[in-house]
Amino acid sequence: MSLEKSEVAAVVEHCAPVNDLVRGGLQAVHENFKVIDAEKYQNGRNRIRGIFATPIFADFAQYIADAPTIGPVPVFVSRDDVKAVAVLNYSEKGFDQGHCDHTATLQLDPTVVWKKLNQLKDTKLDQKRFATFLEDWASVLSAVDADENQISIKEAIVAVRNMKVDINTSNEAEVENTREVRTAYADIAAKAKKGQLPAKFKILDTAYVGLDEKEIELRLIVNGGSGEPIFAIQIVKEEILVNEIIQEFKQKVIDLLPEQQVLIGTFQA
Repeated sequence: MSLEKSEVAAVVEHCAPVNDLVRGGLQAVHENFKVIDAEKYQNGRNRIRGIFATPIFADFAQYIADAPTIGPVPVFVSRDDVKAVAVLNYSEKGFDQGHCDHTATLQLDPTVVWKKLNQLKDTKLDQKRFATFLEDWASVLSAVDADENQISIKEAIVAVRNMKVDINTSNEAEVENTREVRTAYADIAAKAKKGQLPAKFKILDTAYVGLDEKEIELRLIVNGGSGEPIFAIQIVKEEILVNEIIQEFKQKVIDLLPEQQVLIGTFQA
């Protein structure tokens, strides 16, 4: 292309008119008609969008009630977490679906007790650390033996602090919460010299702030394989308990938002 023709082409390009676009005050400019979003230069946004998050049921419902919406708002309850997400611009007038980028999220906070139990479950604790745990949490824990008979926490702490491990030869194949036979020849038994060792602990807690109080059972596991008693706790029927928590949470969201569609699952636009 000659120099003259190049100059002419440049003049034509720079003299091209600015084309207005219908959506959002956008314009196509002469720079190869590149689309530029001018919203950031305006005094406000073209439409409402954003993410609101709260751990409070009432605030979640209030935000949804105050938001401009078209039709019912779908609310998705995660089955893996105590979380609900409402998509406030799921529907849009004149379109099959809105932008789906204006949401309200309800994420319940775990209680101090539930956080602690999940930190400790299946964690190996030595004698001193486990006794300290029982002393720190004595006000909320209750203890029972294998027959569901009540044991005082004070007795349980004494039993833990005074436990010794005896190693004898045996052909038994018996397994108990506080007794584990490693092989046909090594019988390792953890025995409390004083006090009474419980089989389970129980605690009343909501698990998440805003839910109903429930009884949580903790199975006590004692292993003497190292020559010293090692303790661990397991949440009894944990999977069932977590599922019950999710179902309870979903029902509370349904009761909170009777006019909206509440589903278990997640949504991504």
